[in-house]
Amino acid sequence: MSAVAVSPSRVRSRPTLLNRMEGCCLLLLAASMAILIATGRYLSFVTPRSLPYIMFAIVVLAVLGIASWLGWITADKRTLRSCFALLVVPALLFLLPVSSSQSLNAFAGSRAIAIQTSQSSTKLPGLDAGNRRITISDDDFGFWYNQIDKHAEEYIGYTVVLSAQVSTNSALGKGQFTASRMLMTCCVLDMTAFGFTVDASDGTIPKTDSWVQVTGTLERGRIGSASQGYEGLILKASSVGGADSATGYFYYA
Repeated sequence: MSAVAVSPSRVRSRPTLLNRMEGCCLLLLAASMAILIATGRYLSFVTPRSLPYIMFAIVVLAVLGIASWLGWITADKRTLRSCFALLVVPALLFLLPVSSSQSLNAFAGSRAIAIQTSQSSTKLPGLDAGNRRITISDDDFGFWYNQIDKHAEEYIGYTVVLSAQVSTNSALGKGQFTASRMLMTCCVLDMTAFGFTVDASDGTIPKTDSWVQVTGTLERGRIGSASQGYEGLILKASSVGGADSATGYFYYA
């Protein structure tokens, strides 16, 4: 009986030490990225909208790692060096002292609320066009800020009711403060306050960082002092009272 010849191309090579090392590096990289997601620490470096791409990258890295470990792909010293270099990135992310800031950690673990930049004008939440009144819920704050900023003339004279945190700065005039929430443009580290400039009717400014409910009328007015201010959209307050703090921060979807 004659022996059956097996084509060399059909013989799967056994995994080498380089294969094992490369596979281990890729799997460690995938695992470290998964840990960043599971702990929410990834929000210190990127916005929530990048989450699907990170998860896709984890799957790809895991598949490549398994394939390399089993010897299904070729590994050499050059590709191994590249894998070692890739491991530096997650290692640095774990070592960066982001955890020293309790406030940043609080935001990283908080809800991320997307600001939808387009929505049917017939389905604007909280809008009572008949009574020219807008009641802004906590989760719709970012949407309405964007909507009013883009279509200010449509809402001049409307009564607005909202809850927000008080923030102040030297650019504001006497009796003015910002009814604000937090916005992430890149990551938790660049979190910044945004919101409506409120002109308090009695000139009294609530305590900074306190939460208030504001009822007022949208008007064109002076933001800042007479000598160093500018004309802009203000919320002329008819009432300012205490409110419960809201959770979550915003980002543009």
